[in-house]
Amino acid sequence: MARYEVAPTKTNLMKIKRDLGFAQEGWELLDQKRKILIVELMGLIDRAVEAQEQVEAKLREAFAALDQAILRMGRREVNLLALGQNIRSELSFSEKRVMGVSLPRVRVKFDDRSPYVAAAESSIWIDEAILRFREALQLLGALAEARISLMRLSREVAKTIRRVNALEKIFIPDYEETMKYIEMALEESEREAFFVLKLVKDRLFRRKGAVA
Repeated sequence: MARYEVAPTKTNLMKIKRDLGFAQEGWELLDQKRKILIVELMGLIDRAVEAQEQVEAKLREAFAALDQAILRMGRREVNLLALGQNIRSELSFSEKRVMGVSLPRVRVKFDDRSPYVAAAESSIWIDEAILRFREALQLLGALAEARISLMRLSREVAKTIRRVNALEKIFIPDYEETMKYIEMALEESEREAFFVLKLVKDRLFRRKGAVA
């Protein structure tokens, strides 16, 4: 451990005690924040994994339906029907804060005007594919929200852990070492002052005795 280079005075002792109190209070707050963020992070990991699995499953369903439509109608007809689809999607973004960390909220809105296609020869698999891709897009919004939140929370957790460790392993021990040094120096100074005072009193007493 190291100590701060300060003069061993009572004023500096009071200042070091005050700074040590602030450091200990800061450590407690940051440690509490670290624990809360880690709990949030663990929940986000589960959400991100679940969202990833849901997106992959829904995309498999969507492409399977699309393959069935192509098989029954032909790729050219499916391409023509795709040009006439009547769905619009819109992404909206907002934010929420968790322990000072800004996390995104992603929402997917659809301007949905079914039936999606008007061709009489359309297959039911066209509607099925559109529905599945729409659901996949909705889930992709949730996945993006979870991944971005996970990234931001991970950075904040790492930063908080560094601060907690710095206070716990560097600043607080250094303040304690400095406070101990000042207290010992002041005690030594008081002992020296007492010894000098005692010598002075003894000298005065002897002088008075000699005069008498």
